[in-house]
Parts: sequence; structure tokens; C-alpha cells
Amino acid sequence: MIGYLQNWVALPVTILVYALADALQKRWRWVVLQPMLISLVILIPWVIFMRVPVMLYRQATAPLVWIAGPLTVGMAVPLFRERGRILASARPLLLTMMVGSVLASATAFGMACLLKLGHAASLAFLTRAISLPFCLPVAHLIHAPVGLAAVIVGISGVLGGVAAPWLMPEQWDHASRGVAMGLAAHGIGTAVALGINPRMGAYAALAMMLNGTLTSLWLPWFWGHLAVFIGF
Repeated sequence: MIGYLQNWVALPVTILVYALADALQKRWRWVVLQPMLISLVILIPWVIFMRVPVMLYRQATAPLVWIAGPLTVGMAVPLFRERGRILASARPLLLTMMVGSVLASATAFGMACLLKLGHAASLAFLTRAISLPFCLPVAHLIHAPVGLAAVIVGISGVLGGVAAPWLMPEQWDHASRGVAMGLAAHGIGTAVALGINPRMGAYAALAMMLNGTLTSLWLPWFWGHLAVFIGF
């Protein structure tokens, strides 16, 4: 009976907490009140206090994962509206994606090695800058711990979504800011960008998808050769 009650309560509580966090952010317009971050700050202690098993909570909130697919496809709407500008800047955009993809993985891996976080964590950090749908299969292909990679991606997305609007120069146009947020903070950064400006959100969505695709293509192949060369 207790397990059934927890299973019934977990989904509405999660939705309610996120709705309240989103309302707070819209009311105060503070970037630090990022709904995902506030939801985590509230829900993690609630799950621990209520002694809700992680697997039970995951099963109860599975519908939220199911609707993520259609919502992700919905990002094509702002992209379609900006198709003219995107096609006009295709070459610099692709160059930015290629450089950003390599730098995002290399810097995260380099910092993990510099800080001596260990073999498993260093491998997981290679996938830091790609969203979860890309991260999980890439982590499997490079033999990184999938769970740890997912946690790193989630935390970096939340922190990036909070910090990016503060760190980027105001003189940058919406396209440049959107690309930076999509590259650095993937899905959550895209959601934040959409809330600021539709054009920024369109470029963030494009950057997130292109970066994930490019990294998925080159990283497993390149790491397979590099790992042997450096003896990692």
C-alpha cells in the first residue's frame, strides 16, 4: 500500500514542484531560479525524506520521459522559422560546431585528468557537452560509466543554463548567444534560450543537435585510436 501511494504521489509532486519553480522564475526573472535547478534542490531531499526508492520514482515519472521525445521534435518549429538565416550562415556555423565539439570534449577530459579524478570519471567527462540521447550510446561505445556520464551531463546542463546568460557579452547577437548555450548547456541551455528569445532558442536547438551528431560520429572512432596511443 505504501509503495502504491508513493508511486501515485511521485508524478504529481514532480510536476507541481517544476510548475512552482517555473512560476518563480517567470515572476522574478532571475536566471539563478532555473526551474530544473530549483526542482532538483526540492525533489532530492523530498525523495530522501520520504524514502522513495529510486527505481520506484523512476517508474512513476516515466511519462515525463515519454513526452520528452515529441517535445524535442517540437524544437524544429523555431528552426523552421529561422531557416533562411541559418542557411545563409551555414559555413561559419558548421565550422563553429566542429571546433566547439572537439574543444568541449577535450577540455572536459583534460580538466578531469589534471584534477586526477580517475579513469572512469575522465572517460565520462568526454561526453559532458552532448545531450542525454547522444551521451548514453557514446558513453557505451567508449566504455565510460553510463550512469556517471548521465549525471555529469545533467549537472553541466543545469549549471550552464544558470551561468551562460550572465557570462556571455551583451553585445553578442541572439544567434551567437544561442549557439553558445546549445553547445555548453545542451537541452537545458536550449530551454533557457527559448525563454529569452525565440531566435536564440532556435540557434541553441540547432547547436545542441549538430554538436551531438558530430561528437557521436568522431568521438568513438577517435578515442578508440587515441586510447591505444596514450595507453589510457
